[in-house]
Amino acid sequence: MNLDYQVVGPGTTSAEEAGMEVVLVAAKKDKIQNHTNVISLAGRTPEIVDIDAFAIQNTFEANYTVDPNAPVALLNIGASLMNININKGGMPLFIRDVSVGGNQYTDILQKELQLNFQEAEDLKLGKAGGSEAEMVQPLLESITEMLIMEVQKTFDFFRETYPSETISQVLISGGTSRMLGLAEHIQATFGYPTEILDPFKAITIGPKVDAEKVTSLGPALAVAVGLALRGFDQ
Repeated sequence: MNLDYQVVGPGTTSAEEAGMEVVLVAAKKDKIQNHTNVISLAGRTPEIVDIDAFAIQNTFEANYTVDPNAPVALLNIGASLMNININKGGMPLFIRDVSVGGNQYTDILQKELQLNFQEAEDLKLGKAGGSEAEMVQPLLESITEMLIMEVQKTFDFFRETYPSETISQVLISGGTSRMLGLAEHIQATFGYPTEILDPFKAITIGPKVDAEKVTSLGPALAVAVGLALRGFDQ
């Protein structure tokens, strides 16, 4: 088991004794080894292993103005996992990973409508129309409600832990953030201003890079951008 921690600020262990707050990260060595082996097989030498929640925060801080007094919730919604990082002034206050993501949307469409993977993906992203599209919406909404419920649990726990803090904004990223109406649904449910995170808002795309392809992928690259930014921290 690999352990790492990050000091997030001062805290108290009792009324008299001073202490500090930390974020503790634990990962199985074999899982880390599986990831680093892939990099090694590609002819590269891995030097740093990070977690998605911290990478997303790197991306956010590189592209947006950080208000030291305004907690921001970063939701990175991938295919099988949602990373939640509620941070304030550059420090993570609450981090949670939830096993829910875009695969659930695709799976329910495949199962209920007898579709193959690509057909389900197209319907999920609103690329198909007609009567079939009308059948899709209730199925997609059932998964969205499950995702919203997990976000609700996280926000409730955050409020209990930090009763004096109020989330000022929600930014969503990951491939699933492209789901039509997801940002609007989150904003309507919680009342926090919500938008899709732009990982290249303040980052110039080089002339040798396919800018159109990068733009089309957009928030799905948020973790990759955050990991790449670690190279400038050395």
